[in-house]
Formats: sequence, C-alpha cells, structure tokens
Amino acid sequence: RALSSAAHDIKTPLVAIGGFTRLVQNHLDPANPDRGKLEIVVRETRRLENMVKDMLDFSKPLQIHAVPEDINSIVLESLLIVESCAKEKGVEVEIERIPASDVSPLAHSTPVSVTFDPMRMKQAIENLLMNAIQASPEGAVVTVRTHCGRRGLVIEVIDRGPGLPKEKREEVFSPFYTTKKEGTGLGLPIVRKIVDAHG
Repeated sequence: RALSSAAHDIKTPLVAIGGFTRLVQNHLDPANPDRGKLEIVVRETRRLENMVKDMLDFSKPLQIHAVPEDINSIVLESLLIVESCAKEKGVEVEIERIPASDVSPLAHSTPVSVTFDPMRMKQAIENLLMNAIQASPEGAVVTVRTHCGRRGLVIEVIDRGPGLPKEKREEVFSPFYTTKKEGTGLGLPIVRKIVDAHG
C-alpha cells in the first residue's frame, strides 16, 4: 500500500515535468544547444516513469483475465517491442524452432491457442527479453522458444550473459534486488508474480 501510494504521488509531477519539457524543447530553435540538455531531461523522465510503472504493477493485486489466445503472436509482438533496445545493444533476438521429434513443439508459422492473460503474458515476456538483452554482451544472440511440456506451456528466454552464482539465483526474484546500474529490481519479481498467478 505504501509503495502504491508513493508511486501514485510521484507519477503526477513526472507527467508534468515530461510534458512541459517537451513543450519547451519544441519551441527552441533546432540549433539551440539547450535542446540536447532538454532531451536528457525527457529521457530521464521517461526512465523514472517506467520505474513508477514497475512499482505500481508490483504493488497492485494481480487480476488475471485468461482467454484463449495464440501464444506465438504474443511472442512476436514482444519481440517487436524490444527490437530497438536489442539493436542499440548490438544483440540479435531469434525464435528457435524445436524439431518435430522434441516435446510437442509449437510451430511459429501456425496459431497455437492457449488460455492465458495476453496483456500480462506479454508484459512477462517483454521483461524477460529486456533482462536477457541487458545481460548479453554485444554480438550475442538471445533465443526465445515455446513448446508444450508435460506440465503445460513452456516459454524459454535464453541469453549468453555471465549468469548468476547459485546463491544469488533466488535473490533476483526479491523486490528491489538488482545487479544492474539502472532499473528498479522489479522486472523479474513482476514476471514471477504473473507466472504464479497463471498457476
């Protein structure tokens, strides 16, 4: 409740800061050196807005609205959203097609209907992809694959980053724990919350 209240209180002035900064920026002459400084304000405000969104998402009780949906289309939409970040980092994101002999593959060329909350699942996949991209060295490949295992749908996001020591693996799901310079440490806890809510 405290986190939700604080996030709401921060959100309103942030929207005003971002909006007025963009307004002033648009009125400046393109050659004005202050445009670059205002661009930093806009970028940092956007980063804070994303942090506030994470805090609100984590603090709210999770409502799941499950409907039959094509999981492959959700994966593809998620890839499009993180594409620019991957290019910026010099990381390639690929969808791996599992051979037909493996556990009931979901062919990415055909729709595969599964019951889940599309908005929440997309949020979880995007968070995992962003985490994988940020953890990967330049020139690396992040792989996404979906298939049906014995216990249901399996979505794998595989990066080639340094990994985590065994003793730290559970900590990454603790709120506000992060090994990165940027971010709230809420990305993976939100993913776990979404996955747990789906059972």
